[in-house]
Amino acid sequence: MTQKEIPYAKSWLLFFLIASVGGGILGALAGAIIGGILGAIGVPLVKIGVVTGIFGFAVGIPISFFTFKWSVGKYIVTPIVKATQKSA
Repeated sequence: MTQKEIPYAKSWLLFFLIASVGGGILGALAGAIIGGILGAIGVPLVKIGVVTGIFGFAVGIPISFFTFKWSVGKYIVTPIVKATQKSA
């Protein structure tokens, strides 16, 4: 791995870990809450599984987006902008 590739690898690794773990935890928590509510009102287990799966996936989308935006901005865009400002 070259010196130029390290920021990209660091950005991707942080994005992957935070989005996967954070999205998984929040999706599971939200799915458990929704599943509990649906179970309490008598919705069949098969439908609960479908609804909570879709809901958990939907919760993960903004986590993925904002994590990507943060990691690329911090490790790729900001250093490029700073280097450009120094040379100007």
